[in-house]
Amino acid sequence: MQKFFAKTQKRRTLTRERLYYLPTPNNKPALKLYVPVVEFTNQIKSNSSFSKIFFRKGYLLSFIFLLITGLIPTALLAQEKLELKDFDYWESFCKLLGEEKKYEEAIAACNQAIALKPENADIWVLRTDILIKQAKYSEALVSAERALRLQPKYALAIAQRCQALLNLNKYAEANAACDLALRADGNWGDTTAELAWYNKGIAESKLGKFLEATDSFNQALNLNSQNSLALVGKCQALTNLARLYEAIETCDQAIKANQNWGDSSPAIAWYHKGLAQQKNGQIEEAIASFDQAIAMNPKDADIWLTHGEALASVDKPAQASVSFEFAVKLSPNYSLALAHQSATLNKLGKYKEAQAASDQAIQGDNRWGNTTPALAWEQRGIALAGMGNYEEGLASIDRAIALNPNYAEAWNNRAVTQWYLGRYSQAIANSDRATTINPKYAQAWFNKGRILKSLERYPEALAAYNKAIENSKSTENTLLANSLANRSVILWHLSRHQEALASADRAIGINPELSLGWYNRGVVLLNLRRYQEAFTAYNRADTLTPKDANILLGKGIALLKLGKLEDAIAAFTATLALDPKNTIAQTNQTIAQEKLKQQQEQQQPKLPVIPEKPQN
Repeated sequence: MQKFFAKTQKRRTLTRERLYYLPTPNNKPALKLYVPVVEFTNQIKSNSSFSKIFFRKGYLLSFIFLLITGLIPTALLAQEKLELKDFDYWESFCKLLGEEKKYEEAIAACNQAIALKPENADIWVLRTDILIKQAKYSEALVSAERALRLQPKYALAIAQRCQALLNLNKYAEANAACDLALRADGNWGDTTAELAWYNKGIAESKLGKFLEATDSFNQALNLNSQNSLALVGKCQALTNLARLYEAIETCDQAIKANQNWGDSSPAIAWYHKGLAQQKNGQIEEAIASFDQAIAMNPKDADIWLTHGEALASVDKPAQASVSFEFAVKLSPNYSLALAHQSATLNKLGKYKEAQAASDQAIQGDNRWGNTTPALAWEQRGIALAGMGNYEEGLASIDRAIALNPNYAEAWNNRAVTQWYLGRYSQAIANSDRATTINPKYAQAWFNKGRILKSLERYPEALAAYNKAIENSKSTENTLLANSLANRSVILWHLSRHQEALASADRAIGINPELSLGWYNRGVVLLNLRRYQEAFTAYNRADTLTPKDANILLGKGIALLKLGKLEDAIAAFTATLALDPKNTIAQTNQTIAQEKLKQQQEQQQPKLPVIPEKPQN
């Protein structure tokens, strides 16, 4: 008490504020106050946390009495912590501040209560709850263990210990703690065993025990069927069990219930619904779910990342690139997002930017999800090869393979790079390695077909393209159409013209904008002497890909066969402007010019022969 008044006197001296004098009973000397009592009362009323305590607990009259008797100067209340030795007050104050999310002040109030009654387990539990809300999990763990020293079977304290361990990534210990909580004294405070069942489910999911996790979430839902977070946890576990329709339905239930989100929001339910749909092959539906999640929580880099992955899987690299860009803006060093950004930039032919993104990914935060840095090294290799730096690109791809020897995509790209370098035997060997690791890898079969075709090994190339077509996913329309178009060329080389035409037609049916498909159709029709159809096919290819020497050459030959000599000469002239050494164009241009000359000569009218005049 002496210290209390010493501080007060010192503060009065330092502040030099005006003192007020109030009369006191029994003619005692007037007491000095800084502010009128009514002003202090108004200050208390204006502070929601103080007013709840003072008016609910009946402390206000006591304080007014203390003020009138001069024991507590009001200026001290404004500038120093109130030194009340009332445990109930500090406990209630701690709880109210926690409800208002004023966590630092709440912890300070809890500490005041603990100083008064350190043996009270409930106040330690309250303090632990606030620390968990602050994401101070190590401190929360210590606080929970302090409560358990006082009450070893306190169910809520054990459940809090489980929660803290869970967030410290100690999943096995967390699972054991939640089990212990469920067998403890049943004292759950203001909550229920739902807390332990839910956290147990999360721990089991992290441990890969998805069936057990589903059971735990069901137990939590038996206690509260509207717990959206428990429904989301169950949805996630069902997705990992490949029970995808059940998972989607459960996430829908979470969205419909729309309760008990804690610090989360319905965005998490839309996100996990999208993951289930994506795994179920419902890519467009998954993208729509991710769109909903982004609308609710646009600052989550993981949602943007997954959104981009879904768009990339349906061959929408430009849109995917935007999503990855947002993910990187939110988390600039996010390695996985940067690696995926590099992949989409490679598909868009932006090789310099792709290399920069892959370099950043390698130097990033090392968050790779279910993949490894091999992804970034592979994309770096593709970018370098795309810029013509084949040897350096090959070195990066080799680094990817060193990190993950079973990385089929890297072996496939190694094969393509060696093919560009003219190392055909090595290219075939690496292509074989890719298809051995993943026999259903359509892109690897497609590239193998290209390599074999360049070596004129047509039967083997045909087999490779057939495998590419067989294993193309429903979302890989571009790859499927290209495989069919390339197969038509192989069939043409094998003189299987009707099959070649059917393959080209199927490619165009999948992608009507595929110039290669129209060109190959023209080639086959030209061989079948269906010249007008061939010209139509070449003309369509020319519209889609202007200034292509091969297309213009085919178009010229079709026009020559149709007898449209002037148009044919114009097509050959355009071909030679692009490829001056094209001997086929030169030869056919000469033929067309000679025929046109003959035609013009034949069309010239013959002049009548005028007889000579007889001589006399």
